[in-house]
Amino acid sequence: MDTYAEHGLTHHRTFTDTDPPPRARAVLRIGIGLYLLVLGMLGGTLAERIRFDQRREPVLARYDALLRARNARLMEIERAIAERSGPAAVDLAPVRFDMQAAAASH
Repeated sequence: MDTYAEHGLTHHRTFTDTDPPPRARAVLRIGIGLYLLVLGMLGGTLAERIRFDQRREPVLARYDALLRARNARLMEIERAIAERSGPAAVDLAPVRFDMQAAAASH
């Protein structure tokens, strides 16, 4: 059975040229911890966005249906007005600039 001193001597670790110093291991552990923290935060943000989009999709679909129905109704009203008023009273054909100037001077 090992005594306390023998136990301490046998479990004492000495650093060789291939082992990183304790400061480098601490920096590596902190770096890995920060990496995992950022990765977890990005994963949580992504999951929240996916859930938000799933809740938002039915609302947007209903809004789109109502918007299309309103636009269809407005087009029906415009067609009815156009049919009642007959052909347009104003000629919308382009007029040359010199003719516009001559008409304006009279």
